[in-house]
Amino acid sequence: MSATIDARYEACLAKRPESLTRLINLFKKDIDLRITQKLQERGYKSFKLGDMVLLVNIDPHGTINNDLARKARISKQAMSKVVKNLEAENYIGTRKHESDNRASIIFLTEKGKEFMINVYEAVDEIHAHFSGIIGEEVFLQLKEILKKLTTGVS
Repeated sequence: MSATIDARYEACLAKRPESLTRLINLFKKDIDLRITQKLQERGYKSFKLGDMVLLVNIDPHGTINNDLARKARISKQAMSKVVKNLEAENYIGTRKHESDNRASIIFLTEKGKEFMINVYEAVDEIHAHFSGIIGEEVFLQLKEILKKLTTGVS
């Protein structure tokens, strides 16, 4: 029995270098590292990349916590913690929802908007880096493929 398991396990290990999950994970980690470095270069030394889950999901007119949690695919409690941290740092503000007294609208402050401008500029630089490696056309194809694969995922 052990020989069969060992053989099957060895077959799995042989697939490891080509594993889509592994490749996507490595690519995501590399992007995260590059974004973090670029933001630190721009003076955002203490910002936690994990907090981006909130900022990238705020609509221009603001968004309620439950919707942010759903979009980010995290619990409402976890999102509330991120809201508290970012509000303390003045990246976001809150105001009462006009029709639902239980909810607050979360919105970007001026500091938050400036930060997001820096994020998008850093992301553009990272895209240029990867386009330089695989070519602009292939990079745009990659983005289109990823859009198709993630359509309906939320």
